[in-house]
Amino acid sequence: MKTRNRTCILLAAALACSAGEAREAASPPVTYSGVVDSILPLEEALRRFRADLLETTALEGGAASRDELVRRFVRAVETRDTTALRQMVLSRAEYAWLYYPTSAFSREPYYQMPQLNWFLNVASSEKGITRVVTRHGGRTLGFAGYQCPDSARTDGGLSFWDGCLVTFEHEGDSRRMRLFGSIIERGGRYKFYSYANDL
Repeated sequence: MKTRNRTCILLAAALACSAGEAREAASPPVTYSGVVDSILPLEEALRRFRADLLETTALEGGAASRDELVRRFVRAVETRDTTALRQMVLSRAEYAWLYYPTSAFSREPYYQMPQLNWFLNVASSEKGITRVVTRHGGRTLGFAGYQCPDSARTDGGLSFWDGCLVTFEHEGDSRRMRLFGSIIERGGRYKFYSYANDL
């Protein structure tokens, strides 16, 4: 019963929140227990989530390569370019049509309604990018490269590189940090799944 009540509260917040409101709801962070009671059948929950979204079959924006995406990210942080940062992360329509239907959250034992899972993703992403821009934005970072796993994992038509680390060098000091979530690719376009990070 406690799990169902917690789910209903989060779902109500998700239905009421825009992306900007989700940023305010991101603190304190919401923890995910792994299994959440379903409220609606998957087909109906997904139909409602997609109701006001145009169907998409490809990633839009982002970059034509993983290298270009990471360089654009670093440049956007250095210049505090929030418009560019928004264009590099998975959109709600891309999540609804390309990511969620084949994700682990669309089936048991990890099933979560798409609206709830999207809300949790936005909250952690907004929290992550706010910390990156606040702590590192507006100055030259000394970008020296990045490292991702050699091979991607695949899910549906998407490829994912998880746990990528960015290297910065300044006055002889080198640092490696995880500043964003998974990098995703579909049809030769690359974007970030989210901006959740280790900060």
